[in-house]
Amino acid sequence: MTRSCETLTRWWGWGDINKTYPVEERPTYIPYLEEKLGLDVKEVRVPDPDIENVKLRKVRLKAATLKALAGVVGNKHVSTSRHDRVYHGLGKSYRDLIRGHLEQVPNPPDAVLFPASEKEVKGILKIADKESIAVVPFCGGSSVVGGVEPLNRKGLKGSITVDLKRMDKVIRIDAESQTATFEAGIWGPELEEELAKHGLYLGHAPESFKFSGLGGWIASRSAGRQSTGYGKIEEMVESVRMVTPRGVINTLDVPASATGPDMDQIVCGSEGTLGIITRATVKVRPLPESYDYRGLLFREFEGGVQAVREMMQGDVVPEAIRISDTEESALAINVRKPSSNAAKEMGTVAALKALDLLGYSFERGAFAILGCEGTKDDTSERMKRINAICRKHGAVPLGKSAGNEWYHARYDHPYLRDIMMAWGVMIDTLETATTWDNIMNVYNTVGEAIREAIADYGSESIVTCHLSHSYRTGSSLYFIFFGKQAKGREIEQWEHLKKKAGDALLASGATISHHHGVGYEHAPWFKKEYGGRGMEALRALKAELDPNGIMNPGKLGL
Repeated sequence: MTRSCETLTRWWGWGDINKTYPVEERPTYIPYLEEKLGLDVKEVRVPDPDIENVKLRKVRLKAATLKALAGVVGNKHVSTSRHDRVYHGLGKSYRDLIRGHLEQVPNPPDAVLFPASEKEVKGILKIADKESIAVVPFCGGSSVVGGVEPLNRKGLKGSITVDLKRMDKVIRIDAESQTATFEAGIWGPELEEELAKHGLYLGHAPESFKFSGLGGWIASRSAGRQSTGYGKIEEMVESVRMVTPRGVINTLDVPASATGPDMDQIVCGSEGTLGIITRATVKVRPLPESYDYRGLLFREFEGGVQAVREMMQGDVVPEAIRISDTEESALAINVRKPSSNAAKEMGTVAALKALDLLGYSFERGAFAILGCEGTKDDTSERMKRINAICRKHGAVPLGKSAGNEWYHARYDHPYLRDIMMAWGVMIDTLETATTWDNIMNVYNTVGEAIREAIADYGSESIVTCHLSHSYRTGSSLYFIFFGKQAKGREIEQWEHLKKKAGDALLASGATISHHHGVGYEHAPWFKKEYGGRGMEALRALKAELDPNGIMNPGKLGL
């Protein structure tokens, strides 16, 4: 199951180097963006930065140190190659992608190590701790908050990235208890493939699913598309092992315990600042026999919000939820791929016109995706109840085809970002969570802050939002925003927006992140949200487990 980042994924952008987003198949999309943002798109192209143009600082580690590290993992598993240093020097945030497009990697690791066992991880940390070398754990590198960039810190003599891709083994699958234990480096597709052999399923599928893995999910408190039904990754964790510079933390594989503070939950969200997660046991479930995804159209966004609240508080819970606001619904219809079957396409256009006459429109309403997974009887029964609730709140069903189209394309949209950035578009996301009584306040306040920040740099904007991962007491909101890049000031423009939006989130009583994590890009707001005493406690924990401060410096504000 070993993967090669060099042959699979782009160092400067998203995903498979052999894949892109087929914009040409969506004829209304470019005209829509040109009109809304004042763009002039000359050509559809994928950027092609040259890795040879990246100016890299010299390796700062001594030859004796590299030799000692090679003694732990083997010569061929210590890399100082240009590709490995560049690839592991950036994550996938907007700031990272801008720098990748500009062929700038200011903080590459001095070396990249590929351990094959926990014993080797221990050996690496022992040397790094003794030599004062920063250590950055790396699973898939899909962080969008600066979580994997090796930052400099006074007193440290260099940095290494520890890539866990060789640690992807299945330790144990227990069908009776419905748990499974894997090494932390296993990626999403391989994990589900192994579980499927036993008729089992984890059901954790973030947008990064194909290029991220178990250790990274746990370290960042990741959420999958089906987290409304299955929970976020921290709810799936049964036990963990983490190697710290001071030794191993190993929690017991039991369903619940009252033995003090929950160490599993301390490891979850630690973002590599305390140690390296080497394995975990997760709760799994039978492989669904039925996947029922439906599209609906609400007259307005708030109707969709209230429908979801009623579902969650009435225990009619779908696995997946996405209620798009008007801006996102309009974007969805304009990025639609027309059917190659002329009769079918004529039928779709006629249906949209008929809906419009009834007062339902993608340009004015709220497009929704709701999905149930499980046995055929269960999914059928829940979907009937869900549709009834949605109709009560002003929705009209669009059927399974809309749901299936979204389901099968759900991992493709990150590829579009690279193309749009090449058109001069600033495109990024932010996400949060709040209680039901505060949803519309956060939606309006943060959306307006984003629009103002984009306008501050002389651009029109598209600011979309959808409600997704939901709970009995509240839900997440996920914003996607577009504006014209300020040429030569792209990062400055983005930082300005990030500050306005982050300040608006905290001022409105919402969290700075529901599932993207903290890294260093969210650290200023995280420290305010966590509070002074909370940060003191976190620093004390780090001082105990990592007294020399070598573990992923600068993340979580540590």
